[in-house]
Amino acid sequence: LCAGGVAGMACWAVSIPADVLKSRYQTAPTGTYSGIMDVYRHLMKEEGPSALFRGLRPAMIRAFPANAACFFGMEVSKKAFAFMD
Repeated sequence: LCAGGVAGMACWAVSIPADVLKSRYQTAPTGTYSGIMDVYRHLMKEEGPSALFRGLRPAMIRAFPANAACFFGMEVSKKAFAFMD
């Protein structure tokens, strides 16, 4: 369980900056940005590097139990279907 939780947290820690950029690009009115690099430039200029990690705390709170449960389900399924090996 612990390995699954930590793996989920590591995954989100690495992917949250890209997710922030994607979300800002998707939610901006049409024509606001010319592309993802434009989003990045505006974000760095106006809010600084810490803006790339907005939403990290809720993602971490959610990641541990969600990924631990997923790994637990995988292990239980693996044992339940072991007879098929």
